[in-house]
Amino acid sequence: MIKVGIIGCGTIGRELAKACQRKFSDEVTLEAISDAEPSHARKLQKELKKPKPKVYSYEELIKRCDLVIEAASKEAVYEVTKKALSAGKDVMVMSVGGILGREKEIFELARTHRCCLYLPSGGVVGIDGLKAANVGKIHRVLLTTRKPPQGFEDAPYVIKHGIKLKGLKQEKVLFEGNAAEACKGFPKNINVSATLSLAAIGAKKTKVRIIASPHMLVNVHEVYVQGDFGSFYTRTENFPSEQNPKTSRLAILSAEATLERILRNVKIGT
Repeated sequence: MIKVGIIGCGTIGRELAKACQRKFSDEVTLEAISDAEPSHARKLQKELKKPKPKVYSYEELIKRCDLVIEAASKEAVYEVTKKALSAGKDVMVMSVGGILGREKEIFELARTHRCCLYLPSGGVVGIDGLKAANVGKIHRVLLTTRKPPQGFEDAPYVIKHGIKLKGLKQEKVLFEGNAAEACKGFPKNINVSATLSLAAIGAKKTKVRIIASPHMLVNVHEVYVQGDFGSFYTRTENFPSEQNPKTSRLAILSAEATLERILRNVKIGT
């Protein structure tokens, strides 16, 4: 049995905790949960079935578990991942944008300590094709993201540039640049660009367009990839999670699918 610990008891952490007990109970033990706000962890603990996981600090959780799942925040992910890999523990990372720019250090830790780092696809499709294309030569990766205007209201880039989002009648391009800049300016909105970057040509070469669309009811990610293999285009229309509209349902399902891939002997897809 693999001892699993989950750091971050928000929407994704809660769903993964329940999946461990419901779907993967023959392969894993949900050993521990942790949150920067201990009351959130205790609340989740009460919701879970017996045997209930213990509530620990994230440092203690890392010591006691074989697989550490980070579902906390962009601010916390670097330290959590660094400590877990240094302790020789496998890690699944959800807040991928938080390791962008420091991925060389993180990847080297995984190699040095002979452990695995898992980065789910999240709310975007096409990662399998992108990884395959990157075996050859990729010329261009472009991510275009459209969301309702209210989804960008607290983005640092929007605040810094004084962009007015209320009352928009037509689509407005908020940002055009690379993924590194996008993750800094829109840390809660564009996590998928970090995953795309790490899967292929890097954050400085991966291009991003962010558009506020007043008529859009869902979050849409379009990915265009061109290389020696040819080209492909994907479009993902994400319904929000019922528990938290800022989290896409597909991101939660992607995390569950990644956990299943870790546990299964048959692995389908690139």
